[in-house]
Amino acid sequence: MLEERLSQLEAENLKLKEQLDRQENKKKNRRKLGWNFLKRSSGMILGAQLKKSIEKFLDEIAEQQRVSRETLSDLLSSIIIRLTRVGFLLILTAILPSILLIFQTYYLGKQNTLITGQSEMFKQQNKRLDQQTYLQEADRRGQTLLIMDNMLKEINTDVSRSSANAIDDATAGRLISLSKMLKPYKYLENDSLIARVTSPERGYLLVSLLETGINLNTSTRSRSNGRLIERLDFTYAELRNLSLKGADLIQIDLANADLRNSSFNGTDFEKANLQNAWLHETNLTYASFKEANLEQAILQNAILDYANLQNANLSSADLRNVSLLKTKVLAADLTNARVNETFERDATQQLNKDQSEWLFSNFEVVEIDDDHYQLLPIDN
Repeated sequence: MLEERLSQLEAENLKLKEQLDRQENKKKNRRKLGWNFLKRSSGMILGAQLKKSIEKFLDEIAEQQRVSRETLSDLLSSIIIRLTRVGFLLILTAILPSILLIFQTYYLGKQNTLITGQSEMFKQQNKRLDQQTYLQEADRRGQTLLIMDNMLKEINTDVSRSSANAIDDATAGRLISLSKMLKPYKYLENDSLIARVTSPERGYLLVSLLETGINLNTSTRSRSNGRLIERLDFTYAELRNLSLKGADLIQIDLANADLRNSSFNGTDFEKANLQNAWLHETNLTYASFKEANLEQAILQNAILDYANLQNANLSSADLRNVSLLKTKVLAADLTNARVNETFERDATQQLNKDQSEWLFSNFEVVEIDDDHYQLLPIDN
């Protein structure tokens, strides 16, 4: 029994010894793998030259208990070189995204420049197409001048034969049709299209009719009866840089017409429609606008001395820098008319006392925006 027990213990001892040997071998293998990994990684991180310098340094300490000057200087130089290389790589790694971003921004800028240039080319192309279209329209309108000249000759003949300076109904009908046919358009002025559509032919027609001495206040017996001047279409007419002194234009329709830099001294515009008309720097001295519609008309720098604006509609009109010497403004609607900051002072000096008292007892100058002043009604 004792021998069996000893044999069993020896067998168990051998088994335990084998297990311990296996565990020890595993630990050695792990240490070996770790050491190999450390050697390789240290070689990658430290570099071969620095690694050799460190090994030489450690060997001399272990063998000689001291380090030679040559070994120490070699170690220090290896450390400096390694740090310089690592620093350069770090700097390069940090700068590289910025460099790439700069190149990307540069090429995006060039691309945007090309796109902008292409857009400008398209705009220029569209502008040229518009100019070509308007030139063709202007050429077509020019052909109507021949028709107009023939009609004016007819009218001149009729007026010379009539004691009342009138024309027959047939001629009046053709004249009305012609005025409606002369539609507004844009044309080139100084190599660019004008800002607003206009009809130079309608302006030419009006001036020519006035020169013939025709009585535009005569009635016509056509399908829709009415005074001739009321039925003729002079909207958008171009009447720039001309003089029509003392003309009788009662109830004429000159909405959206261009009358800039002209002189209408003593002209009668009573009950006329001048809505949105352009009267910039126009001489309107002694002109009458009684009950006329001047809504949104541009009268900037216009001369309205001794003019009659009684009962006229001047709402939202531009009255900046207008001259109102002895002008009559009683019962005029000046709501939202644009004026200068000094309008009240200037108008008080220019208008008669009764006119200025009425004006500023019904309207006040109010600043709507920066350097934007309007006349607003006073709640009485």
